[in-house]
Amino acid sequence: MPHEQIPIEKRLQFGIAERLKLNRLPKWVHWIGLGGTGLVFLMALLVFAAFKDVAVWADWVPANEFTSPQYAERIYPDSVFRTRMNTWSNLVYICFGFYGIGLAIYDWKRNLPLHRGYLTFAPVQTFLFGLAGIYLGLGSGFFHASLSRYGQQCDVGGMYATMICLAAIAIGSWLPKIRAPRTRRLFPSWPVLAVMVICGSVYFSYYKWEYSFSEISGYLTAVLLVFAGVSLIQPRKYLQFRWFVAGVVAITLGSKIRDLDIAGKFSSPDSFFQGHALWHLVSCLFYVFLFAYFRSEEREDG
Repeated sequence: MPHEQIPIEKRLQFGIAERLKLNRLPKWVHWIGLGGTGLVFLMALLVFAAFKDVAVWADWVPANEFTSPQYAERIYPDSVFRTRMNTWSNLVYICFGFYGIGLAIYDWKRNLPLHRGYLTFAPVQTFLFGLAGIYLGLGSGFFHASLSRYGQQCDVGGMYATMICLAAIAIGSWLPKIRAPRTRRLFPSWPVLAVMVICGSVYFSYYKWEYSFSEISGYLTAVLLVFAGVSLIQPRKYLQFRWFVAGVVAITLGSKIRDLDIAGKFSSPDSFFQGHALWHLVSCLFYVFLFAYFRSEEREDG
C-alpha cells in the first residue's frame, strides 16, 4: 500500500526517516546536495590558492568589522580571504541549501497530497528555502572573505531571506489553502507566499541599510514562533515538537558561543575552532531542525 494511503495512526508509528519523508532517497538527491557543495568548495579553493596573498579588496569600502574587529579570528588584510575559518565555515549553509533544492525536486516528482505534510505538498517552499541557504552561505562567505561594506550587505540579505522563508513555511503550515473572494473554491496558498518570500528577500537585501536587522529579524522571529505554535495545536494535524525544541536549543547555544567570541573568551586568533565559525554551524542546525519540524507534519485529511 502506498504511504499516502496508509492510515495516519500507522504513519505516525514510522521511523524518523519515514516520518520526515526522507527514507529511500534516490542517489541523485545526494549528488545535488554534496555535488553542489563540493563544486563551490573547489571553486573557493582555487580562488584561495591563486589569491591567498593578493590584496584584492584594497579598493573596496571596508565594513566596520575590518576597521574595528568584532570577532576573535586573525585578519589578513592582504589576502582574498581576510578571515579564514569564518569564511570556510559558510559551506554548511551551502550544503543545506543544495540539499533543500534536491529535496524540493524529489517532492515535486512524487506529488504527495496535503495530508502527508505541507512542505511535501508545496515543494516550492523547500526550493526557496534551499536557495536562501545558498544565498546566505555565499553572502556570508563573501563578507568574511572581504570584510567589505558590500559583503556585509549580502551577508545580512541572506539572513533576511532565510528568516522570511521560515516565517512563510510556518504560515503555510497553518494556512495551506485559501478561499478565493466571492467563491467557495479553495486554492493553495503557496503561490502567494512564494511571491512574498521573493519580493521580501529582494527588498530587504537591497534596502539593508535602511532598516535595523535586529528589529526586522525580531518581527520575523515573532511571526515564525506564533504560527509554528498555532500550527502545532491545530486539530487533526501532528508535528514532532522535539525538532522545534532542538532548534531553540541550537540557536540559544549558538548565540552564547557568538557572544563569547565577541568578548574574546572563546578562542585565540589562530585557533581552528573559531567562535563565529561554530556559530555558522550551529545556526545552520537551527535551520535543519526547524525544517525537520515542519517536514514531520502529518494530517488526518488534506
